[in-house]
Amino acid sequence: MPDPPLAQPTGFRSEIRRHPVATAGIAVLAAMILLPIWSVHYPPLLDFPNHLASSFVLFHLHDAQYNFAQYFRGDWGPTPYITTDFLMGALSRVMPAIVAGKLVLSLGALGLPFAAWFFLRQVNPGENAVALWFLLASQNIFFRYGFVGFYCSLSLMFITLGLWLRFLKEPSAARWLVTCLALIATYFTHIMGFVFCGLIAVLYSVTRPRIREWIQTGALFVPCLTLYFLSSRVAEKQSTGAGFRTMSDKLDAAWMIMHGDSHRLDEITLVAILALFILGWLFNKEFRWQWRWVVVAVGLAITFVALPVDYGDGYDIDIRALPVLFIVLFVTARMGRRAWKLAPLAILLFAARTYDLTKQFRAAQPALESYAESFYKTPPNARILPIIAQRDDLEDPIDQYYDHFWAYGVIDRGWFSPYLFQVPGLLPLRLKKETYAPDGFWDLSYDEKLELDSIQQNYDYVYAFNVPDFEEDLHSIGDVIYTSGKLELFRIRPMQAPLPAPIQNQKSSK
Repeated sequence: MPDPPLAQPTGFRSEIRRHPVATAGIAVLAAMILLPIWSVHYPPLLDFPNHLASSFVLFHLHDAQYNFAQYFRGDWGPTPYITTDFLMGALSRVMPAIVAGKLVLSLGALGLPFAAWFFLRQVNPGENAVALWFLLASQNIFFRYGFVGFYCSLSLMFITLGLWLRFLKEPSAARWLVTCLALIATYFTHIMGFVFCGLIAVLYSVTRPRIREWIQTGALFVPCLTLYFLSSRVAEKQSTGAGFRTMSDKLDAAWMIMHGDSHRLDEITLVAILALFILGWLFNKEFRWQWRWVVVAVGLAITFVALPVDYGDGYDIDIRALPVLFIVLFVTARMGRRAWKLAPLAILLFAARTYDLTKQFRAAQPALESYAESFYKTPPNARILPIIAQRDDLEDPIDQYYDHFWAYGVIDRGWFSPYLFQVPGLLPLRLKKETYAPDGFWDLSYDEKLELDSIQQNYDYVYAFNVPDFEEDLHSIGDVIYTSGKLELFRIRPMQAPLPAPIQNQKSSK
């Protein structure tokens, strides 16, 4: 079956002049995408504060007002995960760190629907109405998790795929080079974005048995694979093996393809997407399945089922396939003019979800601002041990944004904490020496007893959140100087030096 024709690009400025109303509409939609991020001071996102603080430390290691160089060092190299660290850290040198972090988040939020639209134009030219459904992807689960690197890599991945499809249509050395550079940028942003890009390229290439294209496509991945095997953690033994969800848990996790604060709104959104395909197909002479992309979508679904939930330090690995699958599903069919009749539904859903998300972000601010008061109860450059437990066994991870909130204290007050993100071979931040840090922090659950002597030796304060089981122990070595809800900030009393042994008088004998 011959490939569908690819759209011929038109100039950006000419598009604005020809379609001023559409351009204004796009500007309004872009503002809606950014509204949740910029309408609050602290975006309540799980890992975001830690990523921001880690990048801040990297770019302020040798600032005289901080003691970061005493505890950390930088280990830059051609490894994945460095793009967002570099951008946030570099920007934090010329603007407030929180603004720098929001700018990078904004790039990911705006970039994903626009990159998906660019990808759609290469697969199904003229289906611009379908691109409105990509607005929903900007609020995906990994935005809420604050996985900044992976979230931003999705945009670069779909830009790379779009460039690759253009290269396949009209091969040239320049197009191959641009595609390769985009793929390298994807690799440096997050390894999983690079992996999914490769998987889609393989699945699509299987449907096109053209040896020359296979060789040209394979060559695109050689530079990044070389960097990975030479410079990354491929040779390192992981601390733990792979863990897998049960099939029932996989089915439950599949709902995360569209996961927000309102379960009812999530259900309505999924039903609306199903309705799009059904109504786009029934009695529609323009409807056409894109069977090659159906193969890709099925392959991604199988990948989601086959992937582990965690491996080594990585977690929620399998559900990373879901936002990729979400976008690919929309290129599996051409709906023609029928798609425009359903476009208002996409905008309505996006507006409803944006309103709900913004409302949730704003509702979280009073508690977060109260927690932030704890930062100013300590002197600058204090040594802080966060001890944080989950509030509820059934709590949704998107509601655990309190987990890494303490990391803003690193930015605001120069706090030292051993829990800043630093993974050898992946992330550039390194601890110079091991410091006592209970492993339960990473699971928000503690099985071990606290080593009170180690806390007194290594820390000035304990940032304790929802840990009533440790209350007595912490009171034995410290004093509460600030409380807010489930947060207690303990000032740790220094260890007393042992008293010298008494000198015994000895009678001399002659």
